Amino acid sequence: MDLVNSITAQKLGAIAVNKGRIALRDLTLPLSSAVEVEDSQHPLGGDPNRLSLRRYIDRENKFIVLFDSLSLAYIDGTLFRDDGFSEGGYALLRHVRANNLLNRVTDEKGTFTTAQTTFDTDSTFGVIERSVADGDEILICDDLGDEWADFIGLSNSSSPPRITFYHAKHGELSLGASQFHISVSQAIKNLQRMNLPPESMGNKIRGWKNQYANNGVKTKIPRTLRGNQGQLAAEFAHARSAPDVIRRVFIVTSSLSRKAVEDALARVKAGKAPDPYFVQLYWLLMSFFSACAEMNAHGYVICQD
Repeated sequence: MDLVNSITAQKLGAIAVNKGRIALRDLTLPLSSAVEVEDSQHPLGGDPNRLSLRRYIDRENKFIVLFDSLSLAYIDGTLFRDDGFSEGGYALLRHVRANNLLNRVTDEKGTFTTAQTTFDTDSTFGVIERSVADGDEILICDDLGDEWADFIGLSNSSSPPRITFYHAKHGELSLGASQFHISVSQAIKNLQRMNLPPESMGNKIRGWKNQYANNGVKTKIPRTLRGNQGQLAAEFAHARSAPDVIRRVFIVTSSLSRKAVEDALARVKAGKAPDPYFVQLYWLLMSFFSACAEMNAHGYVICQD
């Protein structure tokens, strides 16, 4: 089955619909014809097992197939069905929360100085620290290095206890999926780490006793933003062993407006054809929420109002 540009009718590639999966058989985008994917452990051009971009996308199922029916989508090698899209998308809206502080965000992490003790208020990091994660008695900045999330929050005093991974993003307002591909991929990749594997905690906690550094600037921002550094091992062990612990994954972004999502879904419910980019966004986020549920976690998007 050929893939063609809907405007120019130029062939862009081909897919094969097999019994078990959809395969990307051809990709003829001029800019990608010479692109190869290598393991970063090798020097550039030195990976003997490097793959063409087409083979890598196919092997990793890194593509989305949409259908004439809004209730179907093929994402990451899995066929999803959801009749709720055309009925108002309430399942999506339950997982999308507004925070008006994100309306004023101008950067993901902000700028840094050696005297700085807190993240900029107009950064996504700053909004997480001051508002989104305000219910966490322990808050860790895990950004960079062996990163599980930009921030990790614990609330052991709540009943039941909570573990929250926060993934921060910033971008221009959009109803397209492009702003979310990286954050969704990162969030899903790190879902298994929400079990707080004990064999990894020693190195993590040692790193969390340092101050935050970015782009060669060592700030005075503590990576342990809240909580007693000396009690981190015990606190994380308590959260890990709690039988009723609630695991949450927040993608916190300035690139989406909840009101814009509501309006787009209302137009779909009224019978108007949605923008294909919004259809991609809907299904990408629904696949994220589904992946969280499979790992006994709750996924959310925190965005502009």
